[in-house]
Amino acid sequence: MLRIISDLVIAEGTIPDPGSLKANGDTMLDVGVKVPHSVLVSLMKDIGADWDIDYELNIILTVDLPVVGNLNIPVNSVGEIKLPTLSSLFGSKTE
Repeated sequence: MLRIISDLVIAEGTIPDPGSLKANGDTMLDVGVKVPHSVLVSLMKDIGADWDIDYELNIILTVDLPVVGNLNIPVNSVGEIKLPTLSSLFGSKTE
């Protein structure tokens, strides 16, 4: 289950058991999530204020291990995503 949480759950999704994963390898897991409309409005207000997206991700990855059972692995990240400006996209050249 993927759960992105701040003071409330803003997105949540689950995927069926993907089977075995390779040790020391990378595996991409696509998780569809549902996001309330109010979160998108809040996101647009944040972008309009400072042209970046501030985020905090608190994800709990649950792994079902034989004999041991479920193992919860927390994955946390905080940061901001700077959005490109029109001048950075089209490159203003000064000569």
